[in-house]
Amino acid sequence: MTANDSGENSRPTGPVLYLEESELKTSETFCTEVFEDAHGEYRIVQLTSSQTFESLRDSLDVQLQRINDPSEAAVIVTTPTSEEDTAVGEVGENTPLYGFRVDPQDLTGISVAFSRLLEKWEGSGGAVKICLRDIESLFPYHDTELVYRFLNTILSTLQGAGADVHAHLDPSVTDDHALQLIKSLFADVVVPNEAKLKPVSEAEPPEERAEERTPSVASSESFEPSSEDVTPATMSDEQMDAFLESVGFGILSFAGDPPYSIPMSYGYDAENRVLYLHMSSYDGSEKQARLEMSDAVSLVVSQYDRPDKWRSVVVDGTLTRLSDEEARNRDVLTAYADSKLASVDVFERDLSEISFHWYVIDPTDISGRRSVSDV
Repeated sequence: MTANDSGENSRPTGPVLYLEESELKTSETFCTEVFEDAHGEYRIVQLTSSQTFESLRDSLDVQLQRINDPSEAAVIVTTPTSEEDTAVGEVGENTPLYGFRVDPQDLTGISVAFSRLLEKWEGSGGAVKICLRDIESLFPYHDTELVYRFLNTILSTLQGAGADVHAHLDPSVTDDHALQLIKSLFADVVVPNEAKLKPVSEAEPPEERAEERTPSVASSESFEPSSEDVTPATMSDEQMDAFLESVGFGILSFAGDPPYSIPMSYGYDAENRVLYLHMSSYDGSEKQARLEMSDAVSLVVSQYDRPDKWRSVVVDGTLTRLSDEEARNRDVLTAYADSKLASVDVFERDLSEISFHWYVIDPTDISGRRSVSDV
């Protein structure tokens, strides 16, 4: 499955987040954004909440009367009213529609549904366009950090598979901390406007909207940093060491075209300035296939609290597997003790088929940036 097989579809530069403050219209039960620039062969997926498979099927069927039908379509419905279930239907002119019903408390179940679709469509031609709708519906069931890490995993996995991904979020039902965390995962954020959704860069300056603000918004705006506060600054070696030791997880990218990126836990040995990973392998593992081509990797470790308080470190280097004896001699468990869970597992695989090995990243370069006020 690739997003580049058609000359009319270019690889997405990153996921887009649409901020919305109005209820979903009945006529837009199935997101219209997935049909933009839909030419030739393409596939669509929508993750949504509180909608039935039947209503989504009917809405999609109506919409396909006006546009080019996708090759295949799928919906993942998060609803606490039913146990995990699957369904198959048909829309448009012979377009298969696959349905998954998953409890919103089961983040792994949501990941598995995406995993099944990626495996089914692997090697297929054309673009894959994915909508993550109603993501605010996950917050009542999970704390903010877990939702953030789950979305980080899903976005990395889908982008790594070549999909064009966007999401929708109602900012009024989240606090500022949660909103800033979620926004940090996206390459572009689009805000509501009377005429149409506009990129943040095109929105009216804050001073022009001041008289339109409600008291609650004005209160939150009073904490907005100045441009000087958010200017990036270079981190010292000591700051980068402390930061890498404290975080314990990041996004690991393997060489290739396109690069392959996955969330990954790590342990950092500040004395020797190396990182230890405990990675799985199995038949057909993409990680192993990439390593056979090149041992060059890049690990991005970032932390975002608000516009004036963030840090990011990039570690470029080589990834090498360690023998059990080497792992003991290096005392990797001590360095790995402060690692954090990087992701929710997206693979539905028998553990007997998986083996785990220790790896070390020997950095060729470590660089870090931070906001000026984050001292």
